[in-house]
Amino acid sequence: MKKILVYLLPYRNKLIWAALFTAFATVCDLMLPTLMSSIVDNGIYNSDMNYIKKYCLYMFIVAVFGLITVLVGRKFSSEVTAGFCCDLRRAVFAKVNTMTFGEMSELGTAALVTRSTHDTETLSWIASMLSTSIISVPVLFLGGVFLSFRKDVLLSSIVLCLVPIVFIAVVFIGRRIEPLWRISDGYIDKQNGIMRERLRGIRVIRAFDNEDKEHNKIADATKVMAENIINANVSMGIIAPLAMLVLNISVVLIVYAGSLRMENGINAVSAGDIFAIIQYVTLVMNGMLNIAFAIIMAPHAKVAADRIAEVIDAEGIDDKIPEEDIAFSGDIVFDHATFKYEGASKPAVSDISMHIKAGQKVAVIGGTGSGKSTLVSLMLCFRMPTEGAIYYDGRATATLSHKTVRENISCVLQNSSIYAGTIKDNILMGKPGATDEEIHEAAYIAELSSFVDRLENGYDHELNQAGKNLSGGQKQRLSIARAIIKNAPIYIFDDSFSALDFLTEANLRTKLAEKAKGRTQIVITQRVTSAMSSDVIFVMDNGHLVDSGKHDELLSRCKIYKEIYASQTGGAVK
Repeated sequence: MKKILVYLLPYRNKLIWAALFTAFATVCDLMLPTLMSSIVDNGIYNSDMNYIKKYCLYMFIVAVFGLITVLVGRKFSSEVTAGFCCDLRRAVFAKVNTMTFGEMSELGTAALVTRSTHDTETLSWIASMLSTSIISVPVLFLGGVFLSFRKDVLLSSIVLCLVPIVFIAVVFIGRRIEPLWRISDGYIDKQNGIMRERLRGIRVIRAFDNEDKEHNKIADATKVMAENIINANVSMGIIAPLAMLVLNISVVLIVYAGSLRMENGINAVSAGDIFAIIQYVTLVMNGMLNIAFAIIMAPHAKVAADRIAEVIDAEGIDDKIPEEDIAFSGDIVFDHATFKYEGASKPAVSDISMHIKAGQKVAVIGGTGSGKSTLVSLMLCFRMPTEGAIYYDGRATATLSHKTVRENISCVLQNSSIYAGTIKDNILMGKPGATDEEIHEAAYIAELSSFVDRLENGYDHELNQAGKNLSGGQKQRLSIARAIIKNAPIYIFDDSFSALDFLTEANLRTKLAEKAKGRTQIVITQRVTSAMSSDVIFVMDNGHLVDSGKHDELLSRCKIYKEIYASQTGGAVK
């Protein structure tokens, strides 16, 4: 929890002001019963209208001042709460950006989303409580008790005898609720994960008529979550009725005992004092309810804080090496590089040794699961070799800043990621601040310009989230334009032409060859047609580099390459 409270420090001044103004409003609330008591005993009892008018004016002034102070306090409180939540979300997002892929996989996408939304909203209660209740509640509770005792010790003692009942119940319920919150929040992660997965695959679900089955999966997760939330809410729901019962009993006892004393004339108490004491008892009980709410919510906040701390405390990518402003020549060497995913039974790639010379156009070909995309992850420092090393211009990636490496690579990754915004915004991700001329050139090379020119708003055309208003081919061409505009020494295309027709791909490659002349080009592909014109083709199979050479050479000696070629061309190679 301490790590989370640190994010409140920038707002400490506003927090103090919020607490003070709310405390002023509480003092006003405490003044009103005393003023009303005076009106009853001195004004109404004596039929003194001047006295009544004067004290009604006092009450009005106090009430208005209380309203103003509470509104100002809430303004400061809202600023603290909003800023605190915003900073927490930024911290979670910043950490996610530096987390290793293993850490992200362990937590899951849904859990990361839940922590930046649901959990931060839960913790907003901390900021709200500290800015409004940390001073006002003690003032309300202690002030109400003090002023009540000033009116009458005996009648006020009734409250002190009954309040512990509420407190004991609150402590008992608070201990019971924490595990319920922890379980229910865990199922929120699960439910969000199921929902995201089903929405992505809704077409498959409908195609196989599995709507009811998938609905039941979500319903099961929701049921468990709901049961725990219901149990927690039922437990919390006991507090308010219990407090109301205690309050009503207190009022009855105060009225009854006060009436007996007034009737007997022994240690008599005035009607105004009875009225004031009842009001103070009500205020004290409100303060008790605020304390109860804090005790009840504390476990929920602790669960949320633990879940957010799990993200913030993640080790992340250790990239303490200073960034260098250097340009690679494009020479890449894999020296017996091996990588094994955590928990995997065998390496994804094993003992890879290859030399990609600066300015070469190479292709890495292989079937699904052969390890091609893992090589890309290693080149981009998304993953680091568990054995061996990778060198850029003779320098191992372990000695280079990840940022330095990535600044020297223009890449199009598998499953092109398109973001909400304009076409121009997406292209500019490759080179922020690029000129319109550069944007148009990149689009032209990527075979995108003819499509953009047909749009009413051109490059300002708005894209839906994940580019859902684009076809697969349009997404790939947009991603290629984004890579081209960066114009780095090394280009990596990971299965980047699979959604393009052969003519479009051929035209794109012709233009790209001119643009990327002298730069290292690495094409990751399953298509022979995308690989055959390369200077060198590296053949992958089951995580191993099985052969390398030119197209004709591989056709003459490499069994795997022959099989790929035959399966795609329909003709066997002897």
